[in-house]
Amino acid sequence: MNILDLHQKFRRYCAVEERLSVSTLRDLRNSVTVFVKRSGAQNLGDVNLDVLRNFFYEGMELHQWAYWTYANYHKYLKKFFGWCVKEGYVERNFVVDIKKPSPPKRLPRRLSYEEAQKVLQETFSYDWRYEHERCRNYAIIATFMYTGLRCSELASLRVIDVDLNNMNILVRSGKGNKDRNVPIHHKLKYILKSYLNDRVRLGKKSEFLFTGMFGNLPMSYKAISKVCKKISVASKVKFTPHCLRHTFGSVAVEQGMNVVHLKDIMGHSDISSTMIYLSMSSKGLQESLERIELF
Repeated sequence: MNILDLHQKFRRYCAVEERLSVSTLRDLRNSVTVFVKRSGAQNLGDVNLDVLRNFFYEGMELHQWAYWTYANYHKYLKKFFGWCVKEGYVERNFVVDIKKPSPPKRLPRRLSYEEAQKVLQETFSYDWRYEHERCRNYAIIATFMYTGLRCSELASLRVIDVDLNNMNILVRSGKGNKDRNVPIHHKLKYILKSYLNDRVRLGKKSEFLFTGMFGNLPMSYKAISKVCKKISVASKVKFTPHCLRHTFGSVAVEQGMNVVHLKDIMGHSDISSTMIYLSMSSKGLQESLERIELF
């Protein structure tokens, strides 16, 4: 049976029965497309342990995959061939016999307090073409810093999701297709209020919170990343949208936020993902050291 045809049926199952997000379905499709192209395996009968091993080995040796690239291919192909076994198309999922490399021990990059302040100041004072562009981009950067939202979550926010009266943002269908409530910091409240007022001034009617300058469509991941890139260059502070998310998480821990509460705010499915911010906080380590008596 043709792999790509069968994978289309698999994605339909994932969309309807597992309710996977559009981005995850896209990643599933891309993973099998690359596998078929590079391995030359067109049909299920062409797939065996050697073919899969060669695909992963060449990925590391020829294409210089990072750990997460390898891990994602492993995860998505394992899921697909596992479904094939479950549905009776094949008898064995060979991916389970291929070991994943150990994850790197590097900590995620975060900004210092001074760098975060510089980024906010630069966003506000940057020579944007339009006043609304300045107001919008300042609200975008501030929302990242004060909420720890993922870029995809921020891009899909709707005006109705932002409740300034109750100081709450509703994140719909976040990672894992789960909804969650994110509290609004009092400083962010006034930034968002100013931005929303500017939308009213311009008569913008889009249901999406952050849109392009001359339309009603939501900003894309690429457009938001481009805003961050401009500020990164202007401020001479290297960062990405995800770096701002990590900055929020680590600063929240430094300021004493309970990691269980932080887990819920950031939308982690496992608290082990949240615990990394304890390791990122050098301030917390220093304070812990100062509280004990040595020698």
